[in-house]
Amino acid sequence: MKNTTLTIKGTHCNACKLLIEDVIKAGKGVKLCRVDFLTGKTVIEHGEDFDLNLLKQEVEGLGHYKIEINS
Repeated sequence: MKNTTLTIKGTHCNACKLLIEDVIKAGKGVKLCRVDFLTGKTVIEHGEDFDLNLLKQEVEGLGHYKIEINS
């Protein structure tokens, strides 16, 4: 398993956290996702078949979120 850390701009409440975690957890290869809605810091544990570009499209497609990739 690998970890990817990113920041999701636009999160401001627990509902944002839950929505984003649900969308990310449904992604191919994702084992675990933790979102801190206060900072937007998001840690994703995933396998080799994880597609970061697809995840970015799906999360940003929700509306007012913007992903910044940290590592």
